[in-house]
Amino acid sequence: MTGVEAPARHTRLPHTEELWSVHQGDARNTRAFLTQIADEAGFGDAPFLTTTITSPPYANLVDYGPDRQIGFGQSYEDYLDECGVVFESVYARTKDDGSLWMVADTLMGAASSTAPSALIPLPFALADRATKAGWILRDVIIWRKDRTRPWTSAGRLRNGFEYVLYFVKSSNFKHHVERLRDLRNIRSWWIKYPERHNPWGMTPDNVWEIPIPVQGSWASNELRHACPFPAELVRRMVQLSTDEGDIVFDPFSGSGMVAAVAEADSRRGLGTELSEKFCATYRDFVRPTVLAEQGFELDVDATDLTGTLLTLRALKYPKDLVRQLLRTGTPRESIVAVFVGALPFEMTPRSNNYGDVSCVIFVNESLSETELADLKQRTARAEARAPLSKYGLNVTTDFRRPSVGLGDLSEGAPLAAYLEGHTWEVGQMILGEDQDRWLAGAHAKKFPPILSSMETRQTLED
Repeated sequence: MTGVEAPARHTRLPHTEELWSVHQGDARNTRAFLTQIADEAGFGDAPFLTTTITSPPYANLVDYGPDRQIGFGQSYEDYLDECGVVFESVYARTKDDGSLWMVADTLMGAASSTAPSALIPLPFALADRATKAGWILRDVIIWRKDRTRPWTSAGRLRNGFEYVLYFVKSSNFKHHVERLRDLRNIRSWWIKYPERHNPWGMTPDNVWEIPIPVQGSWASNELRHACPFPAELVRRMVQLSTDEGDIVFDPFSGSGMVAAVAEADSRRGLGTELSEKFCATYRDFVRPTVLAEQGFELDVDATDLTGTLLTLRALKYPKDLVRQLLRTGTPRESIVAVFVGALPFEMTPRSNNYGDVSCVIFVNESLSETELADLKQRTARAEARAPLSKYGLNVTTDFRRPSVGLGDLSEGAPLAAYLEGHTWEVGQMILGEDQDRWLAGAHAKKFPPILSSMETRQTLED
């Protein structure tokens, strides 16, 4: 890697309790700065950063004010080389489970007398420098930000997005995708098909629509940075790649949004910024504003919907089991009804093993032991194949005759009966004293009823 380290000229670091802040200093000196932070915090030579979230200056495009800034006034190659030195310095101090997020945009080169200006793919030039520093490019996200600088000209449409490049240091990287799952835009057919939805929401895609702060809309027009990060953009990256107490760094801090959001989300924010003015903006306005608005809490309605989805999934499992048995030749009269019960669902997000479910299949009293053994084999085969194997439930299945009754299953409490396969809406409530008599006549139903202590009444939308 080429490039020359600038003379160390950082402001003297404050006491340890004030380390986690934005410090006035030159990003060229990132290696020396992180060494000093490590010494002050007692990390020694060990890596201590978990993630870095940053947006390097846009080459020679924007003048941020200070003398000798990276980008403005430099050649394109010198700019890339000095960014590469920063990436190397960050890599050296990042833990094995750490990552680097880089927000960048394309540029237009200069026109000549014989040719129009050409698009410069700056994000991928920076990615090349980061890769040479040891980083592994893991994903590319499109940040649709609505309001942008007016990048438009003949031959180019208005630019409405930027690239977010996600790098990791090793295969052990942190990536908590469950924290960004979304239930708000779920379609109405989740009611009939709960098994097709993750109970904690849809996996986020790689297009993020997050508008930038409107310049001048913050109190007293204090936020006047050329490229302000919206808090929600930073929060997504922090949530995905860090845990509470982790250190989040930004060597090109600008107005300090990364450090402020990290602190608001119970991480330790750290940054450097060459402009004294931007450091003051972070200290006097951005940090107190973000901390005052902190609290990224779960939506109560979303939590309720997770529980509903898990209940619907557990109730539909025996319905699909019966369907598979009937399709493979099991006579309808062999199955009287199915009871399904579930332990309280664990609401911690996970990718499988959503809950423990027990199914009891009530078989016809006249079913022979040979026929019952055949039914058990058919059941085991059906449960080992899709769709049942895709439900993500730990299911225990048992068999009994109606004459045994429902007493130990219901313990005298009312049971919900789901009729004709409509497992999203209770068809009838059956009181304890009526349950065994009701079960004895269930064989007359067109489709075996599903009985459960779980109640749900969901209305299908047209």
